[in-house]
Amino acid sequence: MISAGIIGYKNHSKKIITLLKKKVEIKYIFHPRKEIKIKNFTNNIDDLLNTDCIFVLCPSQYHFFYINYFIKKRFKGYIFCEKLPVTKVSDLKKLSKIVNNKCYFNYNLRHSILNDYFRDHKIFGKIIQISIHDSKPYIYKKRISKNWRTDTHDTLLTNNFSHYLDLINYCFKKKINKLQILKRKINSQFRIIDSIQLSFEIKKIFTSIFISYATVLDKKISLYYTNAKIEIDDNFIKIFHPYNNMDTEGYFKKPKLFYKKSVKKIFKTSNKNSLDYFIETVSNKRIFNKNDLKISIDSNKIILDISKKLI
Repeated sequence: MISAGIIGYKNHSKKIITLLKKKVEIKYIFHPRKEIKIKNFTNNIDDLLNTDCIFVLCPSQYHFFYINYFIKKRFKGYIFCEKLPVTKVSDLKKLSKIVNNKCYFNYNLRHSILNDYFRDHKIFGKIIQISIHDSKPYIYKKRISKNWRTDTHDTLLTNNFSHYLDLINYCFKKKINKLQILKRKINSQFRIIDSIQLSFEIKKIFTSIFISYATVLDKKISLYYTNAKIEIDDNFIKIFHPYNNMDTEGYFKKPKLFYKKSVKKIFKTSNKNSLDYFIETVSNKRIFNKNDLKISIDSNKIILDISKKLI
């Protein structure tokens, strides 16, 4: 079993640690200042150098510091870093120069079932339009002011949107064009812009992404092909096909349900798949694809560029 050091212990970090417990030997959990009463805790960052891999799960603004530190220390193992890799454009340029093929950034939707459908299809034809809706009523929760999601104006971008953007970037590998941004604060007492809609074109595909913390829980992805429509949520994948469904008078009808499959929660499942992929790579002493790393950095840059436009 491979050994691991972990930076971070709360919130999302806690979920990752739970998933890791049966897969790796957690030798150290690090925090720079606090003394936390948990097993294998340390305040000595260099303890983590004595592991096969390090998981950087702390808030994004500290990611580059730790990646840079371990690479400068000539850490011979692997680094798993949560998205975003960095939060500053200046750090992004530095990261591009130092990152190596033992680094992995957790854009986990690459390991989701969505990856099978975000592409042209032999039967369904070319993708014409992608529509993504992801909302939940976070800003109405009690004690939300103490939640990290309200700390910055661009949380929706760096958290939810970044995963969808990276998946699109990863699948189509083309430049985003004609970007339009609509934003709104439903709850003005927090810094966060709690509702955002982004529209753009990639590989001549019309794309729309709506993210909100100010309305009901809903997660739905619709893909329109020349000869099909695919609907994906946290319960089912539904494929409607073909387009030429006619009534007795020769008028078009909505396409018939061609295929239906139950699915488990996409983000949760893809996160597990992403961790399994990383652990398998480390266990077999392989390296990560350089082009995949380049796409991760490119996705990071796009997010930072859009973030500037939200101010």
